Amino acid sequence: MKLSQVPKGKKCRIKKLDFTPEMKRRLLELGLFPGQEIEVVQDAPFGGPVKIKIKDYCLALRRSEANHIEVEEENEQ
Repeated sequence: MKLSQVPKGKKCRIKKLDFTPEMKRRLLELGLFPGQEIEVVQDAPFGGPVKIKIKDYCLALRRSEANHIEVEEENEQ
């Protein structure tokens, strides 16, 4: 599943970053790496940005960037 498809309020775990090496390095520096748990906190309408929470901070990503991040949903216990 792509990050852009995750509904607001859901937690997921990053599986894969499908970017150019330069962009992948920038995202890794921001804390986006495989295995990291994130939560979608806002999903803007009409193709707007996706706001996610990583650890204790929030980050907004363009929808085109969120389409290149493969995630798996967290199982709620």
